Amino acid sequence: MNLDTKKVRGKGVAKTMKVFSNDPVNPEFSLTLKGTILEILETRPLQIKLQGLAGKPLEGTFEFNAGSPLNVEIVDVRTAGKGWITAAEPVVIEEGRSFELSLSASANSKPAVLREKLILDVKTSDGQDRSLEFNVQLDHRDRIVLQPKNNIKFMDKETRNLLNAGSKPIEKSILVTGGDPGVSFEVTEVNLDDRIQGAFSTRIQEVVAGKSYRVWITLSEYQPTPTVLGKMTIKTSDEIKKEISMWVMGQFPQKRQTAP
Repeated sequence: MNLDTKKVRGKGVAKTMKVFSNDPVNPEFSLTLKGTILEILETRPLQIKLQGLAGKPLEGTFEFNAGSPLNVEIVDVRTAGKGWITAAEPVVIEEGRSFELSLSASANSKPAVLREKLILDVKTSDGQDRSLEFNVQLDHRDRIVLQPKNNIKFMDKETRNLLNAGSKPIEKSILVTGGDPGVSFEVTEVNLDDRIQGAFSTRIQEVVAGKSYRVWITLSEYQPTPTVLGKMTIKTSDEIKKEISMWVMGQFPQKRQTAP
């Protein structure tokens, strides 16, 4: 059994394998192997992520600590990818044990999540030269973010309950937040286009004033057409991101018509 430690994060590792034998009573059994992986350098936080608004540079500072008894000397810092990130000189917090590294990324004109690899060339106290790879996520965020960001769907397995007498309305929601702590806004209005205005209703719930709002979409009645599809537009007080539109769809199982 081989274990690629480059693809495993975290100290505790457990792997299960099946063992086959010529024992007629117990021809196969499971064997679980547990172990501990000591990383040469551990990161805090565990995920290296730079986050900020699209159109602005990203910056962040991360701590690297020795994860084994071996002392570490950082010889070089480089990237393997498209060169989106730049690293400053490491700052030694504790000789051989702890370091601080500042990273920056150039601005991206549009919201996007990009990935880059950071490579630290190190020398350890056992005399070995090693290259350590770390994944870096670059999150260039929109000014206003929807969670979930996908279109809203009311599928037929949900809406078929509306055929029952006394059934409860079906509600779904979207969390609307600023893409950066410095963004302040209000959700001022929610509009449905003519195609879905009669089928759905909406309401706005304030979560944190000026920072976070929840938009609720409610379906109260069964619709006589198989599919209802239209756009919902969320309007805000933000001077740049004034509105966001998304599709809202409902599917409705239709009763089969029997021949006379």
